[in-house]
Amino acid sequence: MLELFKPRLVFLWMKKIAILLLFVLCSFSNYAQVKTVFFDVEEKVTSDSTKAKTYAIYGQVTGDSLWVFKKYDLGGYLLVSGAFKDESLQIAQGKFVYYDWIDPNDSFENLETVTKGKDRFVVLSGAFENGLRQGQWLSYYESGEVRNVLFYDKNVFHGEYRSFDRHGDLQESGQFLNNKKEGEWLLKGGLEVIQYKNDQVTAVVKKTRRELKKELENKPKL
Repeated sequence: MLELFKPRLVFLWMKKIAILLLFVLCSFSNYAQVKTVFFDVEEKVTSDSTKAKTYAIYGQVTGDSLWVFKKYDLGGYLLVSGAFKDESLQIAQGKFVYYDWIDPNDSFENLETVTKGKDRFVVLSGAFENGLRQGQWLSYYESGEVRNVLFYDKNVFHGEYRSFDRHGDLQESGQFLNNKKEGEWLLKGGLEVIQYKNDQVTAVVKKTRRELKKELENKPKL
């Protein structure tokens, strides 16, 4: 009996996609060229829209070489925004922003946020240069507070790294040198100090909370 309903279900699903695409395409009305691409569950491009789990609209502004890209789930919610240098969407260029759902079961704070009407948030942002991650990238908590700060140089970790808790307190910090940890790293808010040389641990120092508090109190203020 279920087989009798399948054609109708597929038709309704296709109709929903068509309406969503029409709505999104309106936001690209100032673009010279606008295209649609579907992705399956493995994030591979598919020509069969019935197998699609996500889709993207991308277009080229008149006189601009970049293809502006926006990716959505089947509910029409934005997942990723950015731009590519090529029509085949292989060479990412410029700022990218990634979005996700807030999990109301994660904490009371998240439940309160969802109750107030906010159910999505920016989870990650950063820039690409010729298809490679470059410069500062930030990840975020649902509240909008920064979770991690790290730097890339041609797709490898290079430079400062910092990690914060939900209250904005620094929990971990250090330096990467060509994808390897180098120098002094502070962990657990400073309770543990690890020295690295070429990604290898050379020394470990652990402190009590009292020792750390006294050290911070004696530290010269800037």
